Amino acid sequence: MTHTTFSILGDSISTFAGFVPAENELFYPKEGVDVTKVEHTWWHQLAKHCTLDLFMNESYSGSRISRTGLRPLSSSFLDEKRQARLGGDLIIIFGGTNDWGQADLPVTKQVFIQAYEELVTSMLRQHKAGKLYFCTPLQRTDRALDQVNIHNWSQLELADAIRTIVGTHKGAHLIDLAAYPIREGDGMLADNLHPTKQGMEVLSHLVQKGLGL
Repeated sequence: MTHTTFSILGDSISTFAGFVPAENELFYPKEGVDVTKVEHTWWHQLAKHCTLDLFMNESYSGSRISRTGLRPLSSSFLDEKRQARLGGDLIIIFGGTNDWGQADLPVTKQVFIQAYEELVTSMLRQHKAGKLYFCTPLQRTDRALDQVNIHNWSQLELADAIRTIVGTHKGAHLIDLAAYPIREGDGMLADNLHPTKQGMEVLSHLVQKGLGL
């Protein structure tokens, strides 16, 4: 029996030691966070629940959609090497929160929109054989949803930008994770950004629903 295969292009939320390329920075596992085994990650749970086989987890902690920030340019979601490693029947693209909210100079809304447009276009061009799903970022609780960053745009605008761009491209599918309400103290996030074990379980179900599986 042949299983459906999937890949992930992601940031810290989708990392786990030993399951991403060796040069990629990691977040999980991390001391003080209860996601201690790969079985706790959202994507491992997704694979188990839906009988999927992981083709590639191209996740990099701190990575941005845009070619900005303090990390190497090769960490960008736009990097050709990162994109080329992907394959399989389904490709899940899950990032953007670092462009908006990282302390080391978040980007302007215009720069993000241009970068995300390039991301969708390049992924559709390179991966015609797979079905592409672009995720809005999970709500983060270090700032209110309508609170703006130093460039005067909010998490709400971040999610809306992705919804708009994905909606204009035939072949691009949206998983609207940002629509799920998260509140500080509800147990979903360990540090106002990264999911706990409980948060990973919820995230897995949200992605499964978004994939229609």
